[in-house]
Amino acid sequence: MTPPAQVASGARISEAAPPRVVIDRDCSKIEDSDDEYVCMKNDDQRPAEMGSWVIRNVMGRSYNFPTGFNLPPGATVKLHTGAGTDSATDLYWNYQVKPAWEKTDKLTLHNNENVEVFVSEARR
Repeated sequence: MTPPAQVASGARISEAAPPRVVIDRDCSKIEDSDDEYVCMKNDDQRPAEMGSWVIRNVMGRSYNFPTGFNLPPGATVKLHTGAGTDSATDLYWNYQVKPAWEKTDKLTLHNNENVEVFVSEARR
């Protein structure tokens, strides 16, 4: 049996938790066929590298964040259901069925390793 690797004195091994990104239902405009969007806010002190993250609902509708998308600390991005040009503050899904989300939807945010990092339940 191989002994465990030695760690230099004073060195720390740690895995940093991913930045805290939340779905902000107060900012979001859900179930609006004209201008529907979901807001996500980086509630952390570090930037969130969200390339390849996914937001989905229980019906299986999902959006994959573009490769290289980063959300700065304290910043909010709106994911619009309709068409448009992506920017640092607005992403566009170009989804054909509108509205894509329902007010009663449970929305989940998954990181690039498909780990659920945030769940947003509808308020009753």
